[in-house]
Amino acid sequence: MSAVTDPSLLPRAADVEQAQADHRGRDLLIELLLLFAVGYNFLLAIVNAQFFTVSPALTYVAELVIYAGCFGLGIWTLQREKIVALLVGIGLIGAIMLLRYVLEWRVDAKFIRDAIIPFAFLVLGAAYGGSLPRLFLRMTVIVALVAVVELVAPNLYGDVVNPKSYYVNTRGLDAGGFWNQDSNLFVSATRPGERNFLAGSNLPRASSIFVEPVTTGNYLVFFCAILLVFWRSMGPKRIIFSVGLLLFLIVASDGRLAAGTSLLLILGAPFLRKLDQRFSFLMLPLVIVGAAAMVWLMRVNAYEDTTMGRVYLTVHALQEMTAEAWLGLDFDVPYLYADSGVAYFIASQSIMIVGAFLLAFAFGLEMPTEDGQAFKNFFMLAFALGLLVSNSLFSVKSAALWWFVLGVMWQLPKGQWFSHVPALEAWAVNRRTAEPDGVSTGAP
Repeated sequence: MSAVTDPSLLPRAADVEQAQADHRGRDLLIELLLLFAVGYNFLLAIVNAQFFTVSPALTYVAELVIYAGCFGLGIWTLQREKIVALLVGIGLIGAIMLLRYVLEWRVDAKFIRDAIIPFAFLVLGAAYGGSLPRLFLRMTVIVALVAVVELVAPNLYGDVVNPKSYYVNTRGLDAGGFWNQDSNLFVSATRPGERNFLAGSNLPRASSIFVEPVTTGNYLVFFCAILLVFWRSMGPKRIIFSVGLLLFLIVASDGRLAAGTSLLLILGAPFLRKLDQRFSFLMLPLVIVGAAAMVWLMRVNAYEDTTMGRVYLTVHALQEMTAEAWLGLDFDVPYLYADSGVAYFIASQSIMIVGAFLLAFAFGLEMPTEDGQAFKNFFMLAFALGLLVSNSLFSVKSAALWWFVLGVMWQLPKGQWFSHVPALEAWAVNRRTAEPDGVSTGAP
């Protein structure tokens, strides 16, 4: 009998109230930290536009604060065996990076940052005891409201946030590369050609709190996965509202790949929910094989800044990369492949780390609930598809959300369904079943 239906295992009111008291303040800090991780570029862009020039060093400091906060808030709630697993993973990556340094006498902080993000947000998510559907519904409302302002008053958004100035000052982009010199929006927000949705409207592609539209597309794919996992706990009104928000973000961001990936998640949901999570490591290689077949069938033989052109770049890069690039020993190669996340992943981390990541994700990050298994499979499919055309999923504002939810689901007690039971009650159930005579010994 499951923990949800067995009366002897249902949480006592006192247990739930104590768990709520223990976690309420920490959950608020975690939510604020996660929102800052997703939107810190938005805040710094406003500072850059309105007060003083923001340097790259300040963005590095902001990210260091975020990672320190993740470990500082979350590490105390992890079970000992999970701490060991994380330390082993960090140690393996550190050892390989040390070997690369010894061989090449070079180190790249960005590649180290890319490797830290999953660990940091797994740890942060493991400490969260609030409601994931409510958290991300609130966050999506914020994203949508800022996008509405941007679409209605793009010049106001451009003057207040000024993505062009921010990316020139912090990422070293060339202002001359922004084709629309009359706009302060990000270069791809006003790219030439008609929109895919609302063609002829002359609306920009919404960047919202992410400052650039690609991540808005990444966010809507993430929110689609949240809805597919947690819709049972949301009620009809919230489901309708959430679907409306999702459709709005698809139109606002004008993301073809994001819309297509969301559709694939929806169509594949029955299969992905039942797929053994240990097979998730196969998704990336299978997607690459499928991409190669598409390139061959469609006779794409040159790179263009289109979806299929970027898919071709990925397939071509994997054929042309040198042995040094596959081993992560050519530190210049990853920067050639901003439009190919797969090539960037391999060249920046090495094929050894990529292989270890896939196996550790499939076999080491075991999700104890069906919801967790479903979300894990949704993530890997979205990750694999996204890497075909971009390395944007390695940015903290995209990756943080996925790894945070995986951390929450990783910490849930074993059970058939917990999506419709508040996480705090689940922790209370776990404490009662794990402790003799149901006596609590403290926070989980």
